[in-house]
Amino acid sequence: METKHLRTLVAIVELSSFTRAGVKLGLSQSAISQQIGALERQLGVRLLRRTGTGARPTPAGELLVNHARQILARVDAAKRLVSDFDSSSSGILRIGAGGSVCHHILPGVLSVLREAFPRLELHVRSGHTDLTVERLLGGEIDVGILTLPVSQPKLRLVEVGDDELVLIVGRDHPLATRSRVEPADLVEETFLICERRSRTYQLVERVLLEAGVFPRVAMEIDHQEAVTAMVARGLGVAAVPRWAIAAEVEAGHVVAVPLGESGLARSWAIGFLEESQPRQALRAFVRLCGERIPAVLASAATTPPPARADAS
Repeated sequence: METKHLRTLVAIVELSSFTRAGVKLGLSQSAISQQIGALERQLGVRLLRRTGTGARPTPAGELLVNHARQILARVDAAKRLVSDFDSSSSGILRIGAGGSVCHHILPGVLSVLREAFPRLELHVRSGHTDLTVERLLGGEIDVGILTLPVSQPKLRLVEVGDDELVLIVGRDHPLATRSRVEPADLVEETFLICERRSRTYQLVERVLLEAGVFPRVAMEIDHQEAVTAMVARGLGVAAVPRWAIAAEVEAGHVVAVPLGESGLARSWAIGFLEESQPRQALRAFVRLCGERIPAVLASAATTPPPARADAS
């Protein structure tokens, strides 16, 4: 049983598609089918069944996928450990971060990291902080960019700075001329959000509920850029990191207004398992984040530093 066949099986099940798995793995659909066929012949059981909505595992396939994930995690861990003895620092570094961080911050960090470690294989998984923490604890990723607080004694956290959440509205919105808005001003507003489980929404929701304002959510969209485009069209308002919409504000597409009397801020950290021995590439990644993230978080600040909020 070859690990490449197991990776293919896991990819198909996770993506529910032979085609999407092929794109992810860089394989043709025929190559994907041949690998699964070889695996099924070797084991003597059918592992996948095609449906009208994609590919689904059979009971035997589901059982094998569960074991395959554990096997592949151990294989990847072995590769990372062996890479510690390789002066060229080849190997794998698995990173978790939110969508906006992946869009605005990671490209600059990873381009520098790749120059220092050209043989390093980089894997990035997008997800909100709670999901990223779950992946860290489950061994699915090596390091994550997180919003604080995070109460996990198994994680080592390296703080990298604070940012501000602001309300964005369309240029013609009545609140666009305000120097700041209070929660009470948002009673009649319709909110657009990226994800309900995100720390951003949880924090804003808590602040509004404490003021007796129940947020009305009209749209839940996967991408911050889509939320901003909807706000620019006057379809609602949104609370977002100031640094994530600096270009749109400068272009005049939306207007950013501070929230509350003292603003609304969060703290950020790089997290990895306390028990792990940081490898050279991981140490370099943490250092680069410590150098670059504070500058990004502060680059869009136009108001005095806001009071730090606790999202716990």
